[in-house]
Amino acid sequence: MANKKKQEEVKQESAPQKQQEAASEKKTATKKKSEETKDEKTESQKSEAKKAEKPADKKEQQAEKTPREPQLVTVNGEKVTHAHAFQSNKDENTWYFTAKLDGKQLRPMKMHVDDVAAYQKKESSVEQLMKTYYPSKMEPKVSREQYQAENKLSDGRMIDKMNVYKEKDETKQDAGKYKLYAVVGDQKMSTTLSFKDLNSFFDRVTTPAQLVEKNFGEKLHLASAYEKYKMPEGVKPENIRIAKDKQTDKWTISADLGAKGKTEKKPLSYDDGYSFFTAKTATREQLAGKYLTNDIKSLMAPKQEKAVSMKV
Repeated sequence: MANKKKQEEVKQESAPQKQQEAASEKKTATKKKSEETKDEKTESQKSEAKKAEKPADKKEQQAEKTPREPQLVTVNGEKVTHAHAFQSNKDENTWYFTAKLDGKQLRPMKMHVDDVAAYQKKESSVEQLMKTYYPSKMEPKVSREQYQAENKLSDGRMIDKMNVYKEKDETKQDAGKYKLYAVVGDQKMSTTLSFKDLNSFFDRVTTPAQLVEKNFGEKLHLASAYEKYKMPEGVKPENIRIAKDKQTDKWTISADLGAKGKTEKKPLSYDDGYSFFTAKTATREQLAGKYLTNDIKSLMAPKQEKAVSMKV
């Protein structure tokens, strides 16, 4: 009897529990169904929004992909765009010029004060600014065949080897800089390249012969290397004296301008002395232009008379 009574009590207790569990499951199922319906609506709304935005997005993408009209086309057919000057955010007096060449950003170049003024007044053109700050980009490129063929110097000698390299020896002062190396006969030479020559090399607007003559012309005693030196006007060749200094036993150059005075004696380098005495590729006037120009101009400049005042 006791067992029967106990079983009835257990059954009575489990019945409400089952009802609660059933109600809970029904509630969970309803909630899940509601969430699924909500998700479906959200996805549907997103899809409709995408459809609505698609035409506008396509137009924007097409606008972005449409290439900008070039401001200038170089002699090599490269297109210049986005050419402009901008002010430094660190110094209001400093301006830079930059542009894109066939879509590639060029390194900004610091502008000269006069160019900034002309740019602000809209008196300078893109072509003028490109020629000033990116000259090698505006020059015609040398073909591969021409580059390989032009390895003969103006005096007929051949360039046996030439290359541009970056100095890796950290013990040297020019470590990390680009240098030009050349071999002509028994002469092996190297020097740091200027920014202009480096750009000319990488942009392929120069030849080995031009690079070697420009950078090693005096070492090679080439007449072309001394053509750039001009003696100041008003000075005669007989005013220029090249003689060996008795104290130092070195060849020197000086100018005697008579009543206007004499310049200091400047020692000639070995290469210049060889070019003058042996190779005969440098003239007296050219060497005077190289060594004495500033001194001669200083002597020939009109003297400012000091005002004499009398105390009363």
